[in-house]
Amino acid sequence: MRRSWARRWPVWLVTSIILIALSAGLAVFRFQPTGEASSGPPVPTPDEGTRQPTVSVAAVSGGTFRQGLIGRIETLNPLIMRSTAERAVSVLLFEGLVWVDGSGIPQPALADRWEASEDGLEYTVHLRDDALWHDGQPVTARDVLFTVRLIQAPDFPGDPTLADFWRSVQVAVIDARTVRFRLAEPYAPFPTYLALPIVPEHLLEGTLPTDLSRSSFSVHPIGSGPYRLERADLRTGTIELVRFDGYQRPQPIFERVTIRLFESAEEALTAFREGELDALEPVPWKAIQDGQLLGKHARIYAPSLAGFTALFLNGQAQFFTDVRVRQALSLAIDRERLIRDVLGGQAEPGNGPIPPASWAYQEQDYRYDPAAAVRLLRDAGWEDRDGDGIVDKEGLSFRFTLLVNVDDPQRVAVAQAVAQQLAEVGLSVTVQPIAAPSLERQLLDREFTAAVFGWMSTSGDPDMFELWHSTQAEGGANITSFRSRTVDILLEQARRSLDRSERRSLYVEFQRLFAEYVPAIVLYYPRYCFVVSDRIGGVDASPLVAPEDHFRQLPRWYRVER
Repeated sequence: MRRSWARRWPVWLVTSIILIALSAGLAVFRFQPTGEASSGPPVPTPDEGTRQPTVSVAAVSGGTFRQGLIGRIETLNPLIMRSTAERAVSVLLFEGLVWVDGSGIPQPALADRWEASEDGLEYTVHLRDDALWHDGQPVTARDVLFTVRLIQAPDFPGDPTLADFWRSVQVAVIDARTVRFRLAEPYAPFPTYLALPIVPEHLLEGTLPTDLSRSSFSVHPIGSGPYRLERADLRTGTIELVRFDGYQRPQPIFERVTIRLFESAEEALTAFREGELDALEPVPWKAIQDGQLLGKHARIYAPSLAGFTALFLNGQAQFFTDVRVRQALSLAIDRERLIRDVLGGQAEPGNGPIPPASWAYQEQDYRYDPAAAVRLLRDAGWEDRDGDGIVDKEGLSFRFTLLVNVDDPQRVAVAQAVAQQLAEVGLSVTVQPIAAPSLERQLLDREFTAAVFGWMSTSGDPDMFELWHSTQAEGGANITSFRSRTVDILLEQARRSLDRSERRSLYVEFQRLFAEYVPAIVLYYPRYCFVVSDRIGGVDASPLVAPEDHFRQLPRWYRVER
């Protein structure tokens, strides 16, 4: 489940990250780009060795790949898709001008190159000469202009944050293969937003934005991706795709892809276990814990995602105005124990706001030291003066409520474990699970003391302006109300500079200051688990921006003969 808590576009905060059957009990291993998987639960750490079996195999070209998805699909129009299942199919049918790799760097797709003006206000994008729609028509700059204008329309029915962003961008067609974008102000992450799926003008021209969901295009779309739609029956949950011969980047190895939709996780697991499917996702948490539910041919892949789960602290609350208190809480939380005892080892400890796969990531020193936490609390005036086991200051006991969304049992368990660990240094924490909509409202209105929830990047770029800049502290996504003029300057410069090495230096310093000021405590990094039969080769676990991004590698997958 994704929810936008930002008033604008770059940041999505999620109360229930869409990982392993909407479970919060997930985190990231730093997999190597070569790709590794486990031969069934539990998912091992990289040090335990997760390479493909060393057996003689032969790749088979052609054939049918059978994908199972747990979830529903209501539309195949990529501009109004909302679910992970819908976006997964979109990756196979459509392309953007670019795609964004797991480190957050845009890569060529429909565009083969682009350049920015020196002032960072204009981006000129050049389309590939061989880009074709599935009906044989060329993809042109007018298709790009048409797509953006659909999104800019006041009555666009899709993602409002996406629409808000594109409404500030001017688009001009230079020639059939060249399009120019002009921004209101320099914004270095802009190329990552060119991953927007492009739709064909010649098929949708004249369609009102409000009619997109009712258009025949929503059920029988024409895209430009590696596979074209042959048949879709959304009522029965069956979609059949055929290799598009006009796509050569690379040409898919499987000739056909069939997609089966399941509303029941049990039914989906049975179909995979009995060999009716080659792959299934998302993998229910219970199947990660019990390998028999997946069968002997299952291989679980767990690529990292661009996000984190954290303990967010309201900087306006009287308990957390002193930085020494926030530092003490960070020292008092044993991430290793949290991951071992609550998450079953399926996590990597968090130590900063930028995910490890990002090109801007810089690891920070993390340590668990409850004795040091007690000393910091004492230095800040918090001691157990009445012997009740709870520290106090000027007659006020250190008691607060920790909010968490009730619809996610794993996240509730994480919050309870955090509360128990903080009790060890004299803090009384009451965990209060509440409905997700209520949690969203309280966080946006700053009516909370602390909360455990997650953040996911929508673009893959490390831009953290919306989440931590002072201007966002009153009504934006900076729900901790964190303010630092030094951090503000770093974030402002980092989103304006077109020099990636300069941007990285700025973000390295930002991460250092984040570790010092501790506006939030990053507990762990998420990952997304999907299962593939060991009869399928070419699969890897490279980092992803979003769960559906791993379908970009499907054209390289193949069936193996042993």
